Amino acid sequence: MHVDARNGVHPWQFGLVLLAALTPLVASIAWMDQGFVDPSFLSLVLATAGVTAVPLFFHAGSSGFVASIGVISVFLLLWSYAAAMAGMFLFFPSVLQLWLAAAADPRRRPTAAKAMAGAGLALSVLLLAHFYGE
Repeated sequence: MHVDARNGVHPWQFGLVLLAALTPLVASIAWMDQGFVDPSFLSLVLATAGVTAVPLFFHAGSSGFVASIGVISVFLLLWSYAAAMAGMFLFFPSVLQLWLAAAADPRRRPTAAKAMAGAGLALSVLLLAHFYGE
């Protein structure tokens, strides 16, 4: 089966979704090492990171990718608020990164996509710098 490259997801979008899934996971592990979060929550963090990465399965088609981002980001928004006491508030920036990933296609918006990709990367760097800087 041949997939047209113009209909697929751009690597910047793919990378932003990876950052949205991996950044809170790394931050949670850093917090567990520092003793702020109970290690028994690791399975919950891993499951949430797995759900965050679901849009990566739709990389072949842009419409499925964007639709899955919409569904997952609403779930994450509610989940990061409801399970904040378990440390799931770390996934709130992932909602923003998923929204940025949905629109960060330089084939459609060259200038805006650069800003969105940069903002998503900066968000991950700031979050990790905060948790590793403590």
